[in-house]
Amino acid sequence: MTCWGILKDGGQMLLGDPKEMALAFDRDAPADALRAVFPAERLWETFSEIVVYEGGFAVFRGIVDEQNTRLGPEGVWIELVCRSLEALLLDNEACPDPIRSPSLKALSTRLLEPLGFTRIEGGDKAAPGMLEIEKGMSCWQVLSAFCAGVLGTVPYIDPDGVLHCEGYKEEEVVLSDVIWAEISHKPCREISEVYKQSFGGGYDTPYRQPGAIAQRRRYVSIDSGTNPKELLQKSQAESRSVTLECAGILWPLRGKTVSVELPKLGKLTKCPVISARCCRDGRGLRTRLTLEGGQAACG
Repeated sequence: MTCWGILKDGGQMLLGDPKEMALAFDRDAPADALRAVFPAERLWETFSEIVVYEGGFAVFRGIVDEQNTRLGPEGVWIELVCRSLEALLLDNEACPDPIRSPSLKALSTRLLEPLGFTRIEGGDKAAPGMLEIEKGMSCWQVLSAFCAGVLGTVPYIDPDGVLHCEGYKEEEVVLSDVIWAEISHKPCREISEVYKQSFGGGYDTPYRQPGAIAQRRRYVSIDSGTNPKELLQKSQAESRSVTLECAGILWPLRGKTVSVELPKLGKLTKCPVISARCCRDGRGLRTRLTLEGGQAACG
C-alpha cells in the first residue's frame, strides 16, 4: 500500500506506507472516510488531498479534513483524517437559483466544474420544467435529486476522480480467505404486516410477511408513496446480516456484491455490502464487511 499527498498547488509528496490506517464505508453515507498515521522526520507541508494505491491501482482519493502532527518518545507522527471526494459536494452550498430544463451539462457548468469535477459520466438527458434549489441545499443534495428524479441513479466518485451519474455497475466479488464470520438474525427488525390506506380513507388493505416471527404492524398513507411490499422486503433483508473479516484490502465497495462459501455455515451469493472497515495495524492489513442478508436471504 502506497500513499501520496497532494499539495494545494498540485505538487505531490510520497508518504509511503502508513503505520496505522482505517478506511470506513457505509452505503448510506455518500463519502468514505480514511484515517492514516505516518512516521515523519519533520513537520510536513499541508496537504489538500491524499491518494491511496494498492497493487498499482487507486483505491481511495479524498480531501484532507485534518492534519495533526504529534511529537512523542517514538518521534514525530502525522495523522491525516480524510473523506472521499464526495465531501466536496457535501461541504459546498448550491446557489439557491432554480435551473430551467435541468441537465447534467447545466449542473456541470453551475455546480460541478467550479469544484474541479471535469470528468463526468452520465449522458446528456434533460428534464422538463425547473429544478428548484432551496437556500442551504448542498451541491450533493442538488446532484442527488437530479440523478434520482431524471436518471434514476445515485451518483458517486471513483478513486480516479471521475464523477459517475450513470449508476453503479454491479460487480461480484468472490471471497476465499475469510478469517472469521458471524451470521446475525434480528427478528426485532422484521415487519409482519403493513396496512395501506385506501381511497376511502381507511387503512383496510393488508400486506403480510409470511413466516415473520413476531407481530409488528405498520400503516402507510395513500399519499406517502411507500410501497408496502418493498417495506416488508426491506425489513426482512435488514433483519439478517453477515459480518466477516478477510485478509488484505477490498476497496472501493460501492456497487459491489460479495459471494463466499463459509465452512459448516453455507454459501452466500451476491450479498450487498452494508458497511465495511479496512484496517492496518500490528496485525497486518484486513477488511471487515457487514453484508445484507444471510443464508436464507442470499441463497
